[in-house]
Order: sequence, then structure tokens, then C-alpha cells
Amino acid sequence: MEQDEILIRQQMKPFGYSLVYTTFLIQRDYHQLRMSQVDIGNITSDLSLLSSLAIILGALFVIVQLRQNNKLIEAANEQAKAAAVQAKLTNEQMKQNNDLANMDLIMRLYEFANSAEFQSAWLTVLNSEINSFQDFLKLPKPDQVSFYQIGALFESLGVLVGRGIVRSDVIEDMFLTELAWESMKIFVIGMRKQHGEEENYLAFERLYNLVTSKNQDA
Repeated sequence: MEQDEILIRQQMKPFGYSLVYTTFLIQRDYHQLRMSQVDIGNITSDLSLLSSLAIILGALFVIVQLRQNNKLIEAANEQAKAAAVQAKLTNEQMKQNNDLANMDLIMRLYEFANSAEFQSAWLTVLNSEINSFQDFLKLPKPDQVSFYQIGALFESLGVLVGRGIVRSDVIEDMFLTELAWESMKIFVIGMRKQHGEEENYLAFERLYNLVTSKNQDA
């Protein structure tokens, strides 16, 4: 291109910079402009391609991320289900252990109630047939102790039932609650008046009322 320009200048020396040179410049600028338009078109095409690739890659990344999130959510759900099952089994095991412990406690109390010492106290209370608290006070000291022993046992049973540790029907099946209260009622009322404490043997009385109510409903 430069050589052509030099040749034209040599040819035009006799005439100066005339219309021919001006025409040449116009053709050169037009050629350069065409080349730049081609370059801009190529750049625009490349940019469009890169933009499309970026969009596709972004979409693929989002899809992969969503799949990973779904897998994490599924794994968390499975872990939560497993934890719930384990918690349920643990609760059931704890309940079974608690029931066994409670039954063991009841059996120990039942063994105590069937001991020779307690049976002797039980027979003493049944045979005393007191009609007033004064009759109780006239009893020999060993016989009075028998009333305390029977009262202590049934007070303990009443506490266990009142706190929901043992069912009342279990106590009713294993102990003669109604007979015990009827034989001990005068003693209990007398003790409350003597000491001014209405809560003496209150759990025993509540146990009796509960058992009596269930028997009447039955």
C-alpha cells in the first residue's frame, strides 16, 4: 500500500497533489474502514459466543448445585428419620426399664408385707378392734407399734400411686387397702387430732378413696 502511494506521488509530481491523489486517499481510508468493520464484526460474534457459553455454564452450575442440595436434604431427612427411630427405641427402652424398676420396688414391698414381722403386726391390727383412740392408747407398746408399721406401709403405697409411679390396680391386686383403712381409720383420725396435722397418712386415705371409687364403678 505504501509503495502504491509512493508511485502515485512520483507520477503526480508534475501536476502537484491533485484529484488523483485525493481519490487514492479516499480509497485507502475506505479499505481500512472495511477491515475495521470486519474486525468489529468478528469481535461481536466472539463476544456473543462467549456470552452464550457463560449462560450455558451458569445453568449447568445451578443444576449441579441444586442436585447436590437435594442430595444433602435427602441425607438430612434420612438422618432425622434414623434419629427419630433411635429416640423412639430409647424412650421405649427407658419406659421398660422404668416399669421393671417400679415392679421390682413393688415386689420388695410385697415381700416385706409377707414377712413374719409384718404379718404379726397385721394380725395385731385386725384383732385389736379398737373403737376409739383411747382404746389404742391402752394397747401395749408392741401392739401400738404394729399400727405404725401398717400405716407406714400403706402411706408409702399411697405416695407411689399419687406420683404415678405405680398403678392403683396393681396395689389393689397385691394389698388389702380397703380392709387396712377400715381397721386403721380410728388410729389415723386420732393421730391427726393429737398432733394437729390433718396431712398425717393423707396418701393412705387418698389411696383408699381411689381404690373404693374404682371398685364401686366396677
